[in-house]
This record gives sequence, structure tokens and C-alpha cells, in this order.
Amino acid sequence: MHSFSFCPNPECPNHKAAPQGRWFVSLGFYSTKCFGNVPRYRCKSCGHSFSSQTFSLDYFAKKRLDYRQIERLVSSSMSQRALSRHFKVSLGTINNRIMRLSHQTLAMHSLLRPRASHREPVCIDGFVSFDRSQYFPNNITISLTSHSQFILSLSHATLRRSGRCTDSQKRRKTILYRSVTFEKAALERSFSELLDQLYRERCTIYSSPLLLITDEKCEYARALRVHPSRFSIHHLTVNSKVPRTFQNPLFASNYLDRELRKDLADHRRETVCFPRNVANMLNRLVVYLGWHNYEKHYRIAKHIFLTHAEVAGIERNAICKARESQFKERAFLSRIGLSILERRLWLRSFSTPLKRKAEYVPFYAYA
Repeated sequence: MHSFSFCPNPECPNHKAAPQGRWFVSLGFYSTKCFGNVPRYRCKSCGHSFSSQTFSLDYFAKKRLDYRQIERLVSSSMSQRALSRHFKVSLGTINNRIMRLSHQTLAMHSLLRPRASHREPVCIDGFVSFDRSQYFPNNITISLTSHSQFILSLSHATLRRSGRCTDSQKRRKTILYRSVTFEKAALERSFSELLDQLYRERCTIYSSPLLLITDEKCEYARALRVHPSRFSIHHLTVNSKVPRTFQNPLFASNYLDRELRKDLADHRRETVCFPRNVANMLNRLVVYLGWHNYEKHYRIAKHIFLTHAEVAGIERNAICKARESQFKERAFLSRIGLSILERRLWLRSFSTPLKRKAEYVPFYAYA
């Protein structure tokens, strides 16, 4: 007999915390090709039926894949098509498993991130890539700690193409932009979303101001000027022409930019693996966030074999416990405390240029 700590029905009184004892009854089983006979149960309180698979990462899946291997390969510059060939499954199956893994990563990160040291300065900078084609450049705004390079959060903004264009490129751009409505002040919005999280988790804890390091983008200054955190933040700006050495205050952001170019197939220079879908690209980026923070060693050359999360002050035992749960127990959106930005990432709310329909989100992702 399995043991479950809560009812999967969000409307059930037993959803947040089930009572001690047998709050469910057996309801037989159903047979599957992949998982064999799966036992079913019914909650005594709400009458909702569920199975042992309801609490598994492979809920509603027809094939079992190794999620740890997916995380490692995605973070080792393997493209989606290469992943589908490696696992001998379709591209849709790979995207589905990466989405599931990104949900698990968001749940784990929301639990562990508040444990990091709140006194460390924070860097915020934009990682420049593009969505769908080079006519739709993007700015992936990322916040991370300056010393430990622990990624705190990320946001996304689609921008208009700038710079020189040939006559044919100008004509093509005019045609494409007729079908697209660009968000006004998108860069300021993405920066403000990161400020919201910093203000809630860091600025309200200590009386001393938080040191925030950015480059000299005017959008950052405008967003900070009207944000509630402006009185709790000391803003240091760095000229982008300053050499990107270890002495540069923005070294953490420059370091992460290099790692993203190297470790993610989406963002390699002159590649055919560029992202066609913004939500799928952000799912892969969230998976990389989990690997970078909680699995990758901080420095190998200096024989510092701690992870970035450990250098940021998170205990190893807490990391090991959360990582075990990440690959074992399905996270429920209704039971975890995600920020507004993390909830947007979970529900795939960032749209792709020229795509008319909303992003597909499986029903079980809303539970």
C-alpha cells in the first residue's frame, strides 16, 4: 500500500495537508504498457480518484525517460533534435519532458533560493539572443549574485531589430512587423519583474541597502526611479566598454553570458539550432538554471568543488534533499509558493512573435 501526504485535488481540504491515518481507500488498478499495473485510490473527503502515477513526474506519460540525463545533455549544448535521436523519441516528447523538468526546477528553486545569503551584491544584465529569426531580437534579463554567480531569476522581452539593414531586409522587416504588436517598454518591464523579486526577498530583510550592479542602460534607471525598492538599493552602473576581466564589477553577468553561449545549443553563434518558440526556449533556460546552480562546480581550476548554491550559502543537505525530490516527486502548482514571474514561466505566458495561438499548457500543469 502506497502512502501519500496530500490529496491531489486542489479543492479538497486534504490538499494542503492530509490528516494522519487512512484518508483514502483502494480503488483497484489499471494496466499500462510502460508502468505495469498502477494502483488507484479515492479520497474519503472529496471523492476524487487518483493513482500512484498522479504523484510521479511521468504522470500522463507513455514512455519513461531519464530526467537527470536530459538535464545534463540540455546543459551540455545538445540540441532538441539531437536529444530526440539520442532517446529515440519524437521532438514533441522531448519538449514535453523538458517542460516537466522545468516545472520541477522552478519548484525546487523557489524553495532553496530564499536560503542564499542576502548580503551578497546582485548583478542584473541582459543576455541578447533572438526569437524565431533575427528580425525579432530578445533581451533575457538575468539576476545573479556577484561572487557566487548563483542565478536568482530571469525574464524575457522581445524587441525590434536595430542596426543597419539592406534594402531587402528593410522590406522584409516592414512586412513582418505588420503582423506583430510589440510591447511598449518591454525592457523596463522585464527589469522591474526582477526588482520585484529582489525587493520582496532581500531588501525588506536588512536595513542596509542592497548593492545592485548593472550596465548604463537608460531603461534600467527609468524602471528603478519609480520602483518601491529605490530607497533600499544602492545602484552601481558600469560602462559596457570596461574590459570584461575578473576586476569588472559585472564579471558575474559577463561570465554567465559566456557560459550560456557555450552550454546551450539555442544561443551558439551562427547556429541552425536557434529557438523557434519562446516558451520552449525559456523551459530549457530554466533547466540550465537548475544545473548551473545546484550541480555545476563553482571553480574547477582552483579545486573548489562546491556548487554555486553552496558558495551562495545554501546547505549541502538541503540541496541534496531538494534534488532528490526534484527527480522523484511531482510538484503541484497549487502547493508551492512561486513568484509572479516564476508563475509566468510555469504557465508558458511569454509569447512567440508571429504565433497567433496561446502556448499549449497541459491540464495537469495547472493542478
